[in-house]
Amino acid sequence: MNKIAFIDLEGTLINLGNWEKIAGKFGAADWYKDFLKRYEEGRVSYEEGRRDLEKIWSKNKVTKEQIIDVLKNYKAFEGTKELIEGLKKKGYKIVVITGAISVLAELVKEDFGIDEVFSAREFIFDENGFFQRIEDHPTYRRGEGKILIIQEIIEREGADKKDCIAIGGDDINDYWMMKEMKSFAVNPHLNRIKEVVDYNVDKLIDILEFV
Repeated sequence: MNKIAFIDLEGTLINLGNWEKIAGKFGAADWYKDFLKRYEEGRVSYEEGRRDLEKIWSKNKVTKEQIIDVLKNYKAFEGTKELIEGLKKKGYKIVVITGAISVLAELVKEDFGIDEVFSAREFIFDENGFFQRIEDHPTYRRGEGKILIIQEIIEREGADKKDCIAIGGDDINDYWMMKEMKSFAVNPHLNRIKEVVDYNVDKLIDILEFV
């Protein structure tokens, strides 16, 4: 029996806001302030902003090491390490599926021994480690994006959905995966998540009592 725990990242295992930590750095501070204002006013799209940021970072020869140096001090929630270790002891493969950037997801993967991460937003670097561009994964989109990826992974692993669990709930993007599988959330605030989650717990570590 193949068991998989599909887990959200930002807002579930670690604090939110890691994109904001780097978006205005490496020569892009003034651009980022202006972009936020125009974006809130509906005068610029995310895609347009991304292209502008790519140009700035490429021109300034930003490196992967510089980005890692900013992101490596992310804050994990209490119980993250214990939850992952406990799930692995219970026979679960740990798969993190996130809209967060790939560099951050890989850092968390290494730090906590996560088996696999799927990031919707990938930073592409050249052979010398210099930033080139940002790619959004074509399979991932807001809404049902996570459950589509989960279905692909379940099929690839020869698993059964009834033997898998979903952990998340801080964002509506987790709704579909939590609706489709045995699910857990730590004190979710969204009503739609509350309607579908199977176990609403106080702490991450509490999840281990129910799997």
